[in-house]
Amino acid sequence: MLSERDIDFKQNICFECVFKSESFKHLSYTELRLTNENKSLLRFKKDETIAKQGAFVTHIFYLKKGLVKIYREVNYKSNLITEVHRSGKLLGLSYLFGDNIFQYSIAALEDSVVCVIDKQVIERLIQNNGAFAASLLASANTDLQNARRKMETLTMKQLNGRLADALLYLSDDVFGEDSFHLSLSRKDLAELSGMSTMSVVRTMQEFIKDGLIENSNHTLEIKDKEGLKSLSVNG
Repeated sequence: MLSERDIDFKQNICFECVFKSESFKHLSYTELRLTNENKSLLRFKKDETIAKQGAFVTHIFYLKKGLVKIYREVNYKSNLITEVHRSGKLLGLSYLFGDNIFQYSIAALEDSVVCVIDKQVIERLIQNNGAFAASLLASANTDLQNARRKMETLTMKQLNGRLADALLYLSDDVFGEDSFHLSLSRKDLAELSGMSTMSVVRTMQEFIKDGLIENSNHTLEIKDKEGLKSLSVNG
C-alpha cells in the first residue's frame, strides 16, 4: 500500500500518476506533460463545494480520491442529487464544446482529492487523440443513461421503488459491492431518491424489518438483492 507521501508525489505528476483515469491511459507522454502543466491538485473536506451551480465552467475535474455528489439546487432549501461518484471519475464532461455555465453543483461526501484540469486543454486533446475522445464519449454516454433511468424513477415509481433504486444504484454503480460504508446522510438519500427525509427514514426501517437490508455503524449491507430488484421493478 502506498503511503500518503507516495500518493502525493504520484498525484502531482500526470505521467507518473498511478491513479490515472482510464481515458488518460490513451494519452502519450507529451500529452500528459501538457495536462500536467495545466492542472492543479486540490483537496476538499467532507461537505465542501467543489463546483457551484451558475458559475463559469473553466475546468474539468478528475476525482482521484474520495466520494462526491452532483446535484441540482432546486431552491434555497431543496436539492436533487443526480449522481454519486467514487475515485477515478472525470466530472464535467457534458460542458466540453458547449455550455459555459454549470447547471449543477458538486460537493464532497468524503474528504476528497481532485485534479482540476483546464477545459481548453481537454478539448484540444479530444481533437487530436481519437482513442482518448472515444473513451470520454463512452463515459459521457454512461452518465446519460443513468440520467434517463433517474427520470424514470422519479416520474414513474412510488416511495419503495425510489429508495430501492437508490440503494441498488449505490451498490452496483458506485461502490460495486453489496456491503459498503454509507457516507450519505439521510438527507442525501432523500435528495438522491426524490423523497422527504422522514419518508427515507420510514422506508429504510421497513426495508430492515423485511430483511432486505441491514444498516449498522454507517455500514449498509443488502441482504436480499432480488427483493430490492422486485421493488424497483414494481414500485
